[in-house]
Amino acid sequence: MKISGTFCFVFALVVPGAGMASTTKPSPNPLATPDQIALDRQALAVFHDKQVQDGIGYVARTFATDPYAKTPEGRATLPAAAHEVAFAAVEDTINRDPTRPRLQWVWSPAHDWFGIAVPVSKVLMPNVDNVFRIMPVDDVSHYRITAAPAGPIPTQFSIQLLPALPAESQWSKVIQELVDTDIAKAPDGSFTLTIGPEPVAGKHNHVATTAASHFILIRDTIQDWRRETPYRLNVTRLDGPPEAPPPSDTQLAAHASELLHDITPRIQQAKGGGFANAPGFFQGPANQLSSPKIREGGRWGLSSSGHFHLAGDDALLLTLDPIGARYLAVQLASAWLGSLDYVHHTASLNLAQIRPNADGTITVVIAAKDPGVANWLDTTGLHDGSIFVRWQKLPEPLAANARGVRDVRLVKIDTLPRESVAERQAQLAARAAAYGRRFAE
Repeated sequence: MKISGTFCFVFALVVPGAGMASTTKPSPNPLATPDQIALDRQALAVFHDKQVQDGIGYVARTFATDPYAKTPEGRATLPAAAHEVAFAAVEDTINRDPTRPRLQWVWSPAHDWFGIAVPVSKVLMPNVDNVFRIMPVDDVSHYRITAAPAGPIPTQFSIQLLPALPAESQWSKVIQELVDTDIAKAPDGSFTLTIGPEPVAGKHNHVATTAASHFILIRDTIQDWRRETPYRLNVTRLDGPPEAPPPSDTQLAAHASELLHDITPRIQQAKGGGFANAPGFFQGPANQLSSPKIREGGRWGLSSSGHFHLAGDDALLLTLDPIGARYLAVQLASAWLGSLDYVHHTASLNLAQIRPNADGTITVVIAAKDPGVANWLDTTGLHDGSIFVRWQKLPEPLAANARGVRDVRLVKIDTLPRESVAERQAQLAARAAAYGRRFAE
């Protein structure tokens, strides 16, 4: 397996139909399932369809109307941004049949595995510490999800019932949500979730579908990349209407193209006016953060956002208070709201990666070049981009907490006290290897 130039060992996965029996022992990697590999292969086929390629042109033309596209940096980053959004639309398209539900890992960095070169998939700054898995549902079938630890468990596990996927119309409405503290588990940490039209009515581990229900979105929030491991999940459809005939790749490509016309304006909206109880990333002056607010769904944390505009010798200092959160992370993205290369750059930092201040707060330094400090958020050379801060696993009940953002200051890099960062290359190599666990045990 290779992630943009970094090689790691992968345990063999046998895909049914590949010349061996499907009873082969499962891969030690809980993400490397036969369904996932089949979906990755199909996504590539759909992505290369002319309809999707034409859709990339639509995204590029729409982005080109943004003032940022008139800058050298904007022009240089626009083509890649359009491709990232397009592959995300393809991923979001190919697994929508509730009569044939599959758990699908989506919105990940580019990677090679099992002979498949999977392109990068990004839309609206998906949390780089999350493993996102989606599954289609309807309001008449019954489903069962079984979960078992595959190693040290994630810092947080959550499941949401949604009418649409992120950036789609109607996305911001969360129908039901469970976080790990809601879930009853067996002594070994395993658990079972039921999904169906019956009301919750005091039932543990039950998700009640409605006529508006179309997707289950599962998040494994991985704070310690070196140890924490996504749950091993399996889904079974217990009853419901007969399986529908599967759509052709050509039909899927047509749907993906339609989806691109839906989500591209939403990306522009997220830049400017904002939605879902959050201001636009580029609403208001640069180099500031919004006051932390409760995120959509109400159970899984607070967030703050903003955008940076830096000269080459500028550094933006963010001092944040964990306010009791077990998970806190700061993530950078481009001005197109696509996550930066966080595998080979410190373009995101969380509590397991940050050196705290003596008083328990944390200070991170956003800069386009290495400022010589431990908590450097690397813009990967960009001078304009977006910022997102997340606080999760907070004491409940949740409430907006302005104390989460203590200070935001723009300074010159040469005014900072420099620390020894001779280990920077070792830090980056360890970071890439730790992230690589998502592709290899």
